Amino acid sequence: MDASERAAPYFAAAARGVLALQRCAACGTAVFPLRERCAQCGSKELRWSESRGAGRVFAHGRLERSSLPEHAGKLPLTLLLVDLDDGPRIPARLAAGAPAVRAGDRVELGFESAGDGTPLPVFRAVPA
Repeated sequence: MDASERAAPYFAAAARGVLALQRCAACGTAVFPLRERCAQCGSKELRWSESRGAGRVFAHGRLERSSLPEHAGKLPLTLLLVDLDDGPRIPARLAAGAPAVRAGDRVELGFESAGDGTPLPVFRAVPA
């Protein structure tokens, strides 16, 4: 099975507005990015599960310039590393038009469409 076939459940969930993660059936570790084996115990028994999509900003940075066509007209972007409450640390963007966040801020998941229609996970601050 190639990577695009293995990732199909992730993109199917994203199309429904849900973040899907692989979870190890042997040890329970949530796995991201897509893998064939659990990074914790080495098991190949990975199952898909839905994430609640909430977490804390671990780090952030601002992308001012890019040669990628999908960034045209969208710069600057705030890039995030988010520690999910129910899983791993994942890379994502701050949602378009969302107020700035800092490390440690609570965030929640949303999705925005890439130029080709692919749903991309984005985060916004949780209202205090």
